Formats: sequence, structure tokens, C-alpha cells
Amino acid sequence: MNYEVLETHIEYDNGKLSLIAVLWYDNKEKGWVRATYSTNTNNANNGYNFLMPSDKIDDKIIQRVCSAGMYLPDNLKKKYFPGKKNWSR
Repeated sequence: MNYEVLETHIEYDNGKLSLIAVLWYDNKEKGWVRATYSTNTNNANNGYNFLMPSDKIDDKIIQRVCSAGMYLPDNLKKKYFPGKKNWSR
């Protein structure tokens, strides 16, 4: 599946990739969006995907965050993707 990405937020810590948050269409016809994210922390709460500090930003990694990242909590939705959105989850 290829996700239609609307916006991406990327963070680095000391020059190493630490977080990617992605806003993408969950149902474009209804205007529903969803946001998922991945960090460079490998722990049980990190979903199915974690980032390696040496990962390069490209379409493959963005699509991986869409499909296997954790759902973005409300406080981070407001921080990374402010404004009114039609959230599906």
C-alpha cells in the first residue's frame, strides 16, 4: 500500500535522526487524516517500527512510518500538525 502523505515532521538529536511524524490520508474521499510516528528508541511501547540514527530520509522510510509507526497522541498532533483536522483516529 502506498500512503498519500500530506505533511512530515522530522527531528534530529545531536545530528542523529530521532523522530519522524507523518500526517497522511486515511480516507481521502471523506477527508479523514491519520498521523503516525516513529522514534529511535527501541522499546515495547514503540510499535512495530523504530528508527536507526543512521537512517536516511526517503520515501521508503516515510511509508514505513505510515504503515508501522505508532498513532500520534493528541498532544503531539497539536504540536506537529496544528489546526483543525478531520482525524479518523
